[in-house]
Amino acid sequence: MNELVSHHQLLNAKRVLYMTHLAIGDFVYQGVWLSALKAKYPHLTIDIWFDDCRRRPHEWASGRNQILTEWIDAIGDFGHVYPIVSNIAQREQFIAKAQQQDYDLVVFVGKNRAAQYAKLARQISPKGWVVATSSGINFLTKWLYFNKLDGVISYDDIADSTQHITELYAECFERLLGLKSTDLVSGYTQLMIQPEAQFTEQAKQIITGLTQGDTSKRVCFINHLSTAAKKDYPWSQLKTVILQLAQQYPQLVFIINTPPNQLATVQHDVNTDKCLSALPITVFTALDNFFQLPALMAECDFCFSVDTATAHLAVSMGVPQVTVMASDFKLWQPLGDSLILEGSGKASSVEPETVAKACKAQLDKIICQ
Repeated sequence: MNELVSHHQLLNAKRVLYMTHLAIGDFVYQGVWLSALKAKYPHLTIDIWFDDCRRRPHEWASGRNQILTEWIDAIGDFGHVYPIVSNIAQREQFIAKAQQQDYDLVVFVGKNRAAQYAKLARQISPKGWVVATSSGINFLTKWLYFNKLDGVISYDDIADSTQHITELYAECFERLLGLKSTDLVSGYTQLMIQPEAQFTEQAKQIITGLTQGDTSKRVCFINHLSTAAKKDYPWSQLKTVILQLAQQYPQLVFIINTPPNQLATVQHDVNTDKCLSALPITVFTALDNFFQLPALMAECDFCFSVDTATAHLAVSMGVPQVTVMASDFKLWQPLGDSLILEGSGKASSVEPETVAKACKAQLDKIICQ
C-alpha cells in the first residue's frame, strides 16, 4: 500500500496542518494517531484545525472549543489550534493566519462537509502537498475541489469495509501518512487519560460529599444528553431508570453530568421532583477544566451514557457502562466493558425497563466483586 504522503516527504517537511471536524469522541480515537505522527517525526510542528466549516456555530461550540483546546494543549505534542469560529469574519482571520504558516503538508480526515474542507485546504496551502478523505463526492465537487488536491481516499469506502471507528482511523492514517499500529506510542487505539492530581482530588471531594464518606456506597455516573436530540434520553424515562435502580440498590448514589448550558435546568428538575430530591444525587458539569470530567468518571463505579463523548471517555477511564445508541450504528459503539442498547432511530425508543435491566446486569457484577 502506497501512502499519499511519503516517508521522504514527512522527513523533509517542517509544518503540517491537520484538519478535521473534531468532536470529543473523535479526538479519543484520532489523538493517538496524531501523537504517533509526532513521535515518529519529532521535528514536525503539527497544527490542528477543527473549525467545522458551518455557517453558524451550534450553541455547544464554545464548550467543545474549551474542552478540545485544553485537551490538545495538555498532550503537548501540537502547535497552533484553530477552533470552531463564532462567525465568518473569524474564519477569514484563521485562514489568513494559516496561510502565513506556509504549511508543507495539509491532511484532512473526516466525512462531513468534505468538499468544503478540500476547498479550504487548498486555499490555505496553494503550493503545499494536500491530501484528504472524500465523502459524498460527485462530478462537480470532484472537478471543483478534489481534483486540485494531491491525493484523495474515500472515507465512505473505508467506513463500509471496517467494523469500528478504531479500524476506520487506523486505515485512514495508514493510507494517508503510512502510520501503522506499531507506531502507536502506548499501543492503545484510543487515548488513555491521566488527569492531574488536583482534578482527582476535586473528584474525590465531590464523591465524599455525596456518599458522606461511606465507602460501601457505589457511584453511578449518568450522562443522558448529547448534541443531537435523537440521541438524548428523555428526562421522564431517565427518572424511571433512576428510581428503579435506587429501589433495588440502596447503596447507589448518582452523579448526573450535563453540558454547562443545561446545568441549571437539570438541577431544577431534580430539586423540584419529590422522588428524585429525596435521593443522593449531584448534578455536575466541568465548568473550570475538561479534566474535571474524566477525573470524576474515574472515581465512579458505573456509567450510564447515551451516544456521546462520555461513552468513549468511560472506556478510556476503565469504567463499566451501559450505552444507549439511537440506532444500530456499530461504527461508533464504545468498546471495553460496555453493554450496548440499540434504538430504532431515537434513544427514547429504548424503554426504561430495558435500560434498568442492563444497568442491573452491570451493577450485579460490580457489587458482587
